[in-house]
Amino acid sequence: PFVARARIVALEKGVDVDVRFIDLENKPDWFLKRSPTGTVPALDTGTDFIFESSVIAEFINELGGPSLHPEEPAARALNRAWAEFAGNLLRAQYMLMIARTQAEADRHRAALFTAMQKVETALRHAPYFNGDSFAIVDAAYAPLFVRCDFLIRTRSIDLLTGLPRLRDWGTALTRRDTVRQVHGPEHHEQLEAHMALRGS
Repeated sequence: PFVARARIVALEKGVDVDVRFIDLENKPDWFLKRSPTGTVPALDTGTDFIFESSVIAEFINELGGPSLHPEEPAARALNRAWAEFAGNLLRAQYMLMIARTQAEADRHRAALFTAMQKVETALRHAPYFNGDSFAIVDAAYAPLFVRCDFLIRTRSIDLLTGLPRLRDWGTALTRRDTVRQVHGPEHHEQLEAHMALRGS
């Protein structure tokens, strides 16, 4: 999901990125030598090796063209703060998806719902976080909603019950072309395989 955030921003900005997937179970030596954290995504500019998805998204946004942030400083700061908060939801959702027992799944689902309620309260506009303009904060949450759709279709688990603003936001995001390009059919196949590997 963190890779998806950066890839969506690149597509939105029209930046051509050559994507090379890293096997997270068997990371190549060249990658581990260059990445201080050993995590994905990382961006090789030819000169520099940039890591952390939020930093990569900001870098791509600053390359030119209309910004994917609001102009007003306080709104821009809030966008960045809520984009960072997305990581909490993505981690809780992931832990739910790989849970091996019902009790474990229930615990992670409760944590996820508590975090989702906070975002639901913060949403003031539609269809996107700031209204009509798609922003980096939208890219940060898009993978969450893609996985919510996946869980509804494959497991009949609806994580958006009682969260109408989040549901509407999620619908707008999952219908957006850039989000769909990043999350093709192979994405769902990989999710299924990963969940099976983890004994979910």
